[in-house]
Amino acid sequence: MPEFSIVTIVKGRRKQLANLLESIKASTILPYDIQVVCMDDLDGIAIPDGLNVNFHLNNKIHELPLAAARNTGIAAAKTDNVILIDVDCIVSPTLFANMLTALEVENIITAYPLYLPVLPDTGNYDELKNKAVTHPGRERIPVGEPVEHLLFWSLIFAIQKQTFEKIGGFDESFIGYGAEDTDFAMMFHKADIKLIFVHDHVLHQYHDKHDPPVNHFHSIIENAMRYREKWNVLPMQRWLKAFEEMGLIKIDQADHITVIRKPTDSQIKDSVSPHPY
Repeated sequence: MPEFSIVTIVKGRRKQLANLLESIKASTILPYDIQVVCMDDLDGIAIPDGLNVNFHLNNKIHELPLAAARNTGIAAAKTDNVILIDVDCIVSPTLFANMLTALEVENIITAYPLYLPVLPDTGNYDELKNKAVTHPGRERIPVGEPVEHLLFWSLIFAIQKQTFEKIGGFDESFIGYGAEDTDFAMMFHKADIKLIFVHDHVLHQYHDKHDPPVNHFHSIIENAMRYREKWNVLPMQRWLKAFEEMGLIKIDQADHITVIRKPTDSQIKDSVSPHPY
């Protein structure tokens, strides 16, 4: 099995990070190195023995520099095979081996999410897996063959460094929340890189979320307009339609977005989703 690196980015989420690292340590194969990019500071981070964990700060350009933080972590990875994991994940013990077995220079490998209804006290995958639920939109994605590139998102994926460099990395002109994943999918599709699922899972640890994510209203609008300039189509259309129905924006026939007003505190509060996914 080839050596591999892990990258994760974090802001807050100290318990989630601890659970992720616990699950990594229980893997059937261990990474050569783990690169943790902090978008706040290093306070409150505990590292289990036996893992080679390195830290980086990326908190200067924006309060949530997602694209730049991922690029920082992948650039710092010490091997050619990189697995990027969202800090909210708990990984199955067999995940890394299964992903690396399928990983090639012309593909990106991902896996299926299961969603926990709570933030657990442990990162023990086997204790938690029966408490998780599937995402209704990701139950029937085929295994082991190329799938629609827009099914990509950065919860979990494996990539070779040379492939990442060929794609050009995440576009750091997308600042904050929204569209940077979809843009990356468009970029790797343009480079003829295939997206393939393996039959394995991550558990997503519960956290409060908004649907639509009006708590990220400004960056979603800015990134949507940036994406439209680049690809001539609007991304995140379900969210944008919801914003329009709330009276926050207007989208004309040319897909130009006009902001009418900011979301109110009550709209933000009422948008918290009861679902774990």
